Amino acid sequence: MSVLVVKFGGSVLTSESALQRAVSEIYRYVRDAHKVIAVVSAFKGQTDQLLRLAGSYTQASVSSATPHLVATGEMRAATLLAMACERSGIVTQFRSVNEIGLIAEGEHLNANPVSIKSEVLTGDLAKVDLVVVPGYVAENAAGEPVLLGRGGSDLTAVFIAKALGVTARLIKDVDAVYDADPANVGDSAKPYESLNWEEALKIAFPVVQGKAMRFAADNGLTVQVAGLAKGYETTLGTETVYRKAAVLKRPIRIAVMGAGGVGSKFLERCLEWPEMIEVDRILVRDASKRRDHPLAAKFTSDARSFVRNDVDVFVDIGTGVSPSAELLEGFLKAGVSVTSANKQAVAASADKLRTAAKASGAMLTYSASVGGGAPIIEALKRAAAAGHKVKSLAGVLNGTSNFVIDQVESGKTFDAAMDEARRLGFAEPDSTADLDGTDVGAKLKLLREIAFPGQTPKHIEVGQITEDSLVIPKGKGLRYVARAYPTANGLEGSMKLEVLDADHYLVGARGEQNRAIIELDNGETWYVTGKGAGAWPTSESLLADTLQIAREMPLK
Repeated sequence: MSVLVVKFGGSVLTSESALQRAVSEIYRYVRDAHKVIAVVSAFKGQTDQLLRLAGSYTQASVSSATPHLVATGEMRAATLLAMACERSGIVTQFRSVNEIGLIAEGEHLNANPVSIKSEVLTGDLAKVDLVVVPGYVAENAAGEPVLLGRGGSDLTAVFIAKALGVTARLIKDVDAVYDADPANVGDSAKPYESLNWEEALKIAFPVVQGKAMRFAADNGLTVQVAGLAKGYETTLGTETVYRKAAVLKRPIRIAVMGAGGVGSKFLERCLEWPEMIEVDRILVRDASKRRDHPLAAKFTSDARSFVRNDVDVFVDIGTGVSPSAELLEGFLKAGVSVTSANKQAVAASADKLRTAAKASGAMLTYSASVGGGAPIIEALKRAAAAGHKVKSLAGVLNGTSNFVIDQVESGKTFDAAMDEARRLGFAEPDSTADLDGTDVGAKLKLLREIAFPGQTPKHIEVGQITEDSLVIPKGKGLRYVARAYPTANGLEGSMKLEVLDADHYLVGARGEQNRAIIELDNGETWYVTGKGAGAWPTSESLLADTLQIAREMPLK
């Protein structure tokens, strides 16, 4: 289990509206197979505001009530971040400092951590992908809240990393530690790739809290300092080296098809990243509608001239095979990287798209097309990159059908369950593809092409979901399961309702959640989970692909 402690300070969490940027940073690591502990500071200016409030009543520096008041800032930001992560499909657990047993000694406004119940965190991470904890705050031996000094969330993160024997990554409003302040000297400031502790203790403050650096140095730790979404960092605690790698000099320009439920949410998310993403044009059916949209000036209905190589990425949020398939191939041939949430289009033209991508050197990504916020494609690609062969693949891949099964199990009629799925945005007005295996079939095709390259099943057993088929035996669970596995006679596959034990991992996929079980030839079994339907998880996956392309592809 690879664990990363990621700290978000007030310079990054400038307000509640900045929470989703932190979610994207967390999702980036989760889909890359890291378990994450997020340490969260109060929103920018909140601590100063609370200290001023305390000072208006009493002498804040000596009052035993001050830490109680100030701690509310961290609690508010941390709990809201946990909820935002859950909304985007990340399996999350929130923990207070009391629950993780973070004990500190010393002055009540400038204490030092001495112990923590690390088994609580490791126990949580065995079940979830993310644990969110407030930074800056601890408790003394008497159970009273104490603070860890200004910038103390850095110390919280480093202390937890030491206790678990993992890496701490401190997310800042700068992308590195520099030899001079870029705000004062501009481009002449040079970033470090790494710094030894002797040098870091001299120049890395106030970017990193001094107490946190001294603790890390005394304990022989390495600590990463990075900006949001960046593909590089400054590592403190190794030899001093200036960074030579190129950085992103401008936002990536993107063209988008689709501004419906998922499309609108994705475009909204793009506006959160002005330093990383510039929306150039948006293809919609009728550009004269929705003139109140903040990006309405970018709308066009001209599909014939939409494919041009003046953008870096094409984001496909269309439905059906055409025109998505033609646009995806056209952009790839023009050397433009693409990401798609349209499983039908990608599945129907996957060979053509891979050929076009290989010929032009552009990136082809489609994580959002399978699993929504569940990074199943990433897991299979990771297995292939490590040289593992997949023995079997099984998954609950359709959040709509899963949601409907749960609703029927709770006592609703089939029609009422479908109406509720449509109302919540988990199902389209015409949900035939969700019920007859068409949607799952396209997803399974994409997954098996990664898991079992060059193998095509002679036959796939396909079952449908009907009102009469949703019979759930007492004490059991019912799920629509997609399977693929090699046999002596070739690749076998199925997509059908299955009665499973109530405690089966796939039965644990509730509501719109997707889950997958990947068995490997080395004896390992990988489990993947996340929300598989809805605008938030799908747009998060699209954004993750877009930002990944920004990090990995050289810009024209």
